[in-house]
Amino acid sequence: MKNFGYLIVLLTLVTFSCSDDSDPIQACNVDNVLDLPWLQEKIEMYQVGDHTITMGTYDSQTVFVATTCCALCNMTAPPVFDCSGNLIGKIGYDGIMLEEIADKEIVWKSEDKSCGM
Repeated sequence: MKNFGYLIVLLTLVTFSCSDDSDPIQACNVDNVLDLPWLQEKIEMYQVGDHTITMGTYDSQTVFVATTCCALCNMTAPPVFDCSGNLIGKIGYDGIMLEEIADKEIVWKSEDKSCGM
C-alpha cells in the first residue's frame, strides 16, 4: 500500500509539472513579446514552412530576426525588426552581421521546423 501511495504522488507531480506553455518573454516594454500585434502578424505569415523568429540585442536595442531553414527556397537575407516592427535592415546587408546580435533567443518557431537552430 505504501508503494501505491508513492506512485500516486509521483503521477501527481508529473501531471502538474508538465506544460506546453513557455514562460512569457519580457522585452520591448511588454510582459510577453509574443503579444506584440506586429509580431503576431509575422507569426501568422510564417506559420507554413520552416521559420524561426529569434530575439536578441543589436546596437543597444532589442531586435527580432526572422529566418528560414529551407535549402531549396529562393532565400533572401533575413530581415531584422525593432520592437515596433520596423525593418531596420537585413542580415549581411545594411551593416548588420548575425554575429553582432547578442543574447540570441528563439522566441517562436513554426511547427514545420525540421532543421536545427
